[in-house]
Amino acid sequence: MSQQPSEEKSLPPSTKKLRDARNKGQVAKSADLVTAMTMLACTLYIAISVNDIIARVQGLLDLAARLYTEPFDTLWPQLMTQAGEVLLMSVLPLVGLTLLVIVLTNIVVMQGFVFSTEPVQPKPENIDPVQGFKRIFSIRGLVEFLKSLFKMVALAVALMIVYRLGLQSLMESSRCGYPCVQGTFLALLQPLVITALIAFLLVGAFDVLLQRWLFERDQRMTKTEQKRERKDQEGDPTMNQARRKQRREMHELNAKIGVQYSSLMIGTADGWLVGIRYVRGETPVPLVTCKASPDQAASLLASAAPRRVPRVADPRLAELIAKRAGNGDPVPDGTFQAVADMLVAAKLI
Repeated sequence: MSQQPSEEKSLPPSTKKLRDARNKGQVAKSADLVTAMTMLACTLYIAISVNDIIARVQGLLDLAARLYTEPFDTLWPQLMTQAGEVLLMSVLPLVGLTLLVIVLTNIVVMQGFVFSTEPVQPKPENIDPVQGFKRIFSIRGLVEFLKSLFKMVALAVALMIVYRLGLQSLMESSRCGYPCVQGTFLALLQPLVITALIAFLLVGAFDVLLQRWLFERDQRMTKTEQKRERKDQEGDPTMNQARRKQRREMHELNAKIGVQYSSLMIGTADGWLVGIRYVRGETPVPLVTCKASPDQAASLLASAAPRRVPRVADPRLAELIAKRAGNGDPVPDGTFQAVADMLVAAKLI
């Protein structure tokens, strides 16, 4: 049997699908921007702290030189202690800064903190050679190749320019000693570092936009998937239509409130008074349309008089209905039979 072709994913991802993917740790990530920001932070740190680092190393070398003139047993512990301090004070801030920049850059790129163990769980497709071959020749693979090629070309061009313009100066600087060599070397290193930072930052900024586009492209939905998701969220369309119809009917029934919609008045002018509506085929059960306490019953009864609404003088039943049901509600349990008898007596049933 021939297999049917898979349905095309032509619809943009829904908010729910993006949220579910985020809960699984699937978000747009940019390793290039993280690398660029880390390089920038480390370069700035080294540029600011280079004099302090050189001073610490120079002090360590001076202390080591004293081993030839002072007792080894006395000087060796001091040398080890100072070496540890130089290592910690020079490397530890750099490591801490690197970790901080990596975390903050990822939070900005991923638009918040994301934690999930699913990406590190072993999956068969991760070791499938066919899937790996497809990933290599996919759009992502092509993009990664082009980004790497751009960075290599930028660095190669910068290195070639520096080589042609500064190599002669570097060779001749050895005549005037270490200060000249150091100055010339830094002058040649500076354009290389700046070029590398600019190239990595440009690629990183472009990579953020590209990764978000690729992620949304991978999360696209088919029409069947969209319908299934909408059904899961909103329920079966047939049932929803029936519920909407039922709510509309109840709203129409509840909207008919007031003495003008009353089929029967129960009560007296000096006691509780309620209006009841019952129309065959319209109201499944008798409904309360209006009610009045003893001090307002006379006014309500006067409003019903011009409309020739039948009335039954039963203040106790009227009080029971008025206190247990609101306007638009069915008559309470326990009063249904009495109200039905009154409707029959009034020839309304």
